[in-house]
Amino acid sequence: MKSKLLLTSITILIPLLSACGVKAVPTIDPAQVQTSAVAVVKTMIAMTQTAMPTETPVPPTDTSTNTPQPTLTISPLPSTEVLASPPAAVLPTSSSAEACSGAINANKGELLLKSLLINNKTKVVVGISIYLNKNTFGDCGFWSTPTGVSANSSTSISNFFPSNSCYHVTAYTLSGKPNFTVGTDFCAGFSGDKFTLNVTESGIGIVGP
Repeated sequence: MKSKLLLTSITILIPLLSACGVKAVPTIDPAQVQTSAVAVVKTMIAMTQTAMPTETPVPPTDTSTNTPQPTLTISPLPSTEVLASPPAAVLPTSSSAEACSGAINANKGELLLKSLLINNKTKVVVGISIYLNKNTFGDCGFWSTPTGVSANSSTSISNFFPSNSCYHVTAYTLSGKPNFTVGTDFCAGFSGDKFTLNVTESGIGIVGP
């Protein structure tokens, strides 16, 4: 009888003692922690933005104006004298050379060569330039073929070149090949009234009276 009573008492006391004991630590849900943390951060950001002072725009220090920029100054163009083409022949700078830079004009009364024959013995068109050195009458200057002398052909100039004068002759290629330039000098006396110039690729031969 006593044993049954003791067993019954123990059975009743165990639940009571469990209820009065230390409570177990609750388990933390990680998902809930993450949600709470995000909420706290959002709240702090909102509070920080609210506490920041309103930004006041700084007024510009310089006021723009419509002042025109300085105009670029352009130097005047050179005159037509500066732009003129240089003369075809360049001679030494002197009054004598300037007087001889033009065309031959034998008008001082000297005798003239009756004929100056130019023979082009080449296979190309050649140009001929003849320079008259100043003679005793003071005449000088240049003469040249207007269109050249055709290959293997001749041209004759009559009563144009002064006698008793010295000349420099230049022959050069105008059309075709080979390209060449040759020259020579000759003088005509009082008695010489006919001269022949034989032009080849290697030189100019002079045949006089």
